[in-house]
Amino acid sequence: MLGIASLAIKYLLFIFNLIIFLSGILLLSVGLSIRNVFNQYEQFLNEHYFTAPSLLIILGLIVLTVSFFGCCGTLKENYCMMLTFGFLLATCFIMELTGGLAGFILSERARTVVTLNLHETMKLYNKTTQITHIWDKLQTTLHCCGAEKLEDWYPILDNKLPMSCCGTRYGVIDHQTCSTSDPTADVFKQPCYESLSMIVRENASTLGCVAMGIAFLQMLGIVLSCSLSKSIRSSYKPV
Repeated sequence: MLGIASLAIKYLLFIFNLIIFLSGILLLSVGLSIRNVFNQYEQFLNEHYFTAPSLLIILGLIVLTVSFFGCCGTLKENYCMMLTFGFLLATCFIMELTGGLAGFILSERARTVVTLNLHETMKLYNKTTQITHIWDKLQTTLHCCGAEKLEDWYPILDNKLPMSCCGTRYGVIDHQTCSTSDPTADVFKQPCYESLSMIVRENASTLGCVAMGIAFLQMLGIVLSCSLSKSIRSSYKPV
């Protein structure tokens, strides 16, 4: 029979398992959300930016399963189940630390990766329909022009700018052009690497913070499960 202190740990761990369950849902939601954002800019990122949110999604599913296992072990006061729960939670803790560190590293590398891929894909503008559409959508949505400066387009488009570098002009009839020499043209001055790298950095940082935060939260679960396992083992020792 468990003592009063052990019973307190038992019910505290049960409540904590519910929190762990909710953290699993959070991991899953954040992973899916960030992966969806990165999918919109996949041509300007490398595979590492999709590995990190995928790891968060997998971790979310694992944590949901582990928390259910922990609840069963806590209620049944089963020593082996509690020991296994502590081991699985420790494994999740290590994986979350890894995912968190990866998120912060990806955040720091965002500017370099984004700038490089912007320059590479610019060369394919008007050569492939997909890249042309992606660049036009990027510049129109983020109100930016060129990779690092609007002049990046000049050697590619024979000293011209794509129409997506200009804001919508109302009341214009007949032919339209997008040029810095045209006083009626509202040319976007913001370089695309600044806008895009900021989006990528913010999402990668969010990934890192969520993974790290939940990892340290689970440290309490590991301590509680080990304490309860020890209490269960002691209570069933022969007198």
